Amino acid sequence: MAQTMRCYRHPDRETRVSCATCGRPICTECMHQTEVGVKCPEDARLPRGARAGVMKNSQVAKSFLAGAAIAILGIPVVFAMFQIGFLTFILSAVAGYGAGTLVHRAGGRNGGPLAMAIAGVSVFIAYAPFMVPQILGGNFPFFIFLPALIAVGFAVYTNRQ
Repeated sequence: MAQTMRCYRHPDRETRVSCATCGRPICTECMHQTEVGVKCPEDARLPRGARAGVMKNSQVAKSFLAGAAIAILGIPVVFAMFQIGFLTFILSAVAGYGAGTLVHRAGGRNGGPLAMAIAGVSVFIAYAPFMVPQILGGNFPFFIFLPALIAVGFAVYTNRQ
């Protein structure tokens, strides 16, 4: 059975409704019906486009955690992609899109410049261990850099406003 939620403004009231924008539990007295669902009083007051790109502290923290996971878990994924070889460019696009979607959802689907930066940097970090040794050796790793650029582009594109 699901955990009982309580209205963030009225802790004595149980509820099964949460704000479509921020996810906070709200009671029937606090909820406001909008074109995109039920919202809390704070989010209902904002114009429709005002929330795009604006993340709360918890959403920023979740986005950074998702970015860290992408950077760490992305290294073996990138290694596997380079082992396949002929599908590297397509797989890089898919991996970048997936990473961007993860950051986008972790940030409450708000997108914006911060989410774009987190997604792009975390994907680039996953490719960095394969580029740095070649750069330090005096070579430019074009066939590693290009898939990385494709993946970063898709990750950033997914988080646009």
